[in-house]
Amino acid sequence: MAAQKRTRSGRPKFQTTTQNPDITMTDATPPCAQHLPPSSKTTEIPTITLPQESSKPLQNPLKPHPNPPKTARNPPKPRPNKMPKLPPTATLTKRPILHPPLPTPFASAASPKIIYITASTPYIPALKRVRKLLAEIEKRAKQSSSSAFQTRGGARRGAGIGSGKTGFAEANGRLEAGAVEKDIVEGVRGGKGGKAGEEVFLKATGRAMARALEVGVYFQGEVGYKVRVEMGSVRAVDDVEVGEGEDVPETRIRTLSSVTVSIGVR
Repeated sequence: MAAQKRTRSGRPKFQTTTQNPDITMTDATPPCAQHLPPSSKTTEIPTITLPQESSKPLQNPLKPHPNPPKTARNPPKPRPNKMPKLPPTATLTKRPILHPPLPTPFASAASPKIIYITASTPYIPALKRVRKLLAEIEKRAKQSSSSAFQTRGGARRGAGIGSGKTGFAEANGRLEAGAVEKDIVEGVRGGKGGKAGEEVFLKATGRAMARALEVGVYFQGEVGYKVRVEMGSVRAVDDVEVGEGEDVPETRIRTLSSVTVSIGVR
């Protein structure tokens, strides 16, 4: 039995027992659970609704592509057949590449001006050779244009006798449209660079291609010149020397990369 509290005179005190009211849990979070984010409007436990499986089929089911992408549009190119190895006793001798004889710098435009560049061709002499050929081209172009002008003038003077018309297109108020247009067309045809746009061609193969391109780059930076570069390939013949009794062909054909640099006057 629990002890009772007494007054100073020894009488027991009368205690009023107050029963605490039932406390209702206002916290929506159960024990050992995570707290929900604070809300100023409601303290109810949110209900989570799981999506129900629909019995309807998908609107856009996956279908095979009507035109599947092609992995390889073009079939792979066959690799070139490599030449068989030579026996250790065989020796290979390279022949020089054949080319037609070079024309003189004073030849007409019908003969192309070609300079063959090798790996040992010096840079400055190559520039001087190209400049010399271009100077001859400009000289021939001026001579042909002056002779053509004199020929046209004589023909027009002969055609204008008795008709009162002059053969030259002069700014005297009596110009003819046909004569002016003809002079313009003929001037364009026989302008700078020759009648057919005469050019100097630099040809090189193998290691000499770098030297030919260096010369072309130099003239490309100069004013009044035009430069074109064309890539190609040539074939050369090599001689094979072997000992007696060995079945090896006496000659072999190899392919070399080549470049042609065309330099002309604008």
